Amino acid sequence: MDSIRSDAALAGLFRDLHPEVRKRFPQLDRDSAGRPRTYLNSGAGSLTVDTAIAALSAAARDLNPMPGAVSPGEVATARFQERVRELAADFLNAAGPAEVSFHFSATAALFDLAFGLRDLAGRGANAIVTDLDHMANISPWETVWGGLFGCEIRRARVTEDGRLDLDHLVSLVDAKTSLIATTLASNAFGTLVPLRELTSAVKRKNAAALVCVDAVHHALHGPIDVRQSGCDALVFSGYKVFGPMLGVLWVREDLGERAVPYRVETNKPRPPWKFEMGMLNNANLAALEAALEYILWLEGRLSSQPATAKTRPARFRSAMEAIASYEATLSSRVLEGFRGLDPTRFRVYGPRDPERTAERDPTFAFELEGLSAAQTKEKFWQRHALQVADGNHYSAAVVRHLRKEALNRASFAHYDNEETVRRFLAALDDLIRNPD
Repeated sequence: MDSIRSDAALAGLFRDLHPEVRKRFPQLDRDSAGRPRTYLNSGAGSLTVDTAIAALSAAARDLNPMPGAVSPGEVATARFQERVRELAADFLNAAGPAEVSFHFSATAALFDLAFGLRDLAGRGANAIVTDLDHMANISPWETVWGGLFGCEIRRARVTEDGRLDLDHLVSLVDAKTSLIATTLASNAFGTLVPLRELTSAVKRKNAAALVCVDAVHHALHGPIDVRQSGCDALVFSGYKVFGPMLGVLWVREDLGERAVPYRVETNKPRPPWKFEMGMLNNANLAALEAALEYILWLEGRLSSQPATAKTRPARFRSAMEAIASYEATLSSRVLEGFRGLDPTRFRVYGPRDPERTAERDPTFAFELEGLSAAQTKEKFWQRHALQVADGNHYSAAVVRHLRKEALNRASFAHYDNEETVRRFLAALDDLIRNPD
């Protein structure tokens, strides 16, 4: 973190800034009806930053529906859309805005990408998915490539401690492997995947194999660098980075040129436009712009250098590294707190070592003996006004690896603090001691 102070200084600086950060999220301490609550479901959707809320309304009022090159309104809209594309590209350290397209959701983007790359899915080819992933990066390949075009789909295992079995994944790669679909972080367990290590190992065995990454769960927790990682395509969602319901797809430029996605005849036949079905939602784009600019605001408050001294991709990296460093302290506190709980009544899944928080995001899947996931969620809310999640979380780690119908999940973000952790652990201890 060359533009951010040392880790020790950063921790103190982040704590000093934290009251101001929390004020930027109007729903943090109260729900939509104004009732007090503790929100621990950022894995299902981060809270929305104040400027993104305002931008959503202003864009719906002020922006021209269609971009163009003549009237002031359409020119402004065209420049606005390109500006947001450039911002999203810098967030990912992409080569340029032509590699970034916008979609209804990340899931929709991945289905469109799978169809667009169907020439790679012929009989005799194979693709690899992982049991650690969100189903959004599994079902498109199984349904489109496997079901429609006869591609063999192989599944990489998850280890006992909730990590991707990288050795097993690499063993599945052969000369006929067209694509590996992997997550960047498990949306159930919080486990990070060593993406650079994975892509390097895969391409040593088959240089032509593509790597498609679901970065939705990780996008709010740490830096993403598509060029450094060696991947070929990646998605993230606006509503996981403090903004709107919107999917963002990055595809390496030469691969984007090759793809043949769903497209009406009159749409531009080149990326990024050929990936986009229908008109763009300007209000959502404005909210995404504001959310990403909030990350830059955060970097500016934490940095020891002026913004003009750094490139924008470098500023994004610095901010997200700062967030990851701060969230690691929350993860450590949570995992240390788990050690004091009755192991006969409580089980947590995924990496559990408080000393290895750099290998996970602050997301914790757990279950309580004698209570269903739905009952646990209800008791958290009724007794402590604390919102956790229940269900399968659309996660193969739950439904395929663990073969469970549901687990509870508590997921933290950088707007949480030690008091949030204390409330969660106290509520958890209460439910373990007094389940009825």
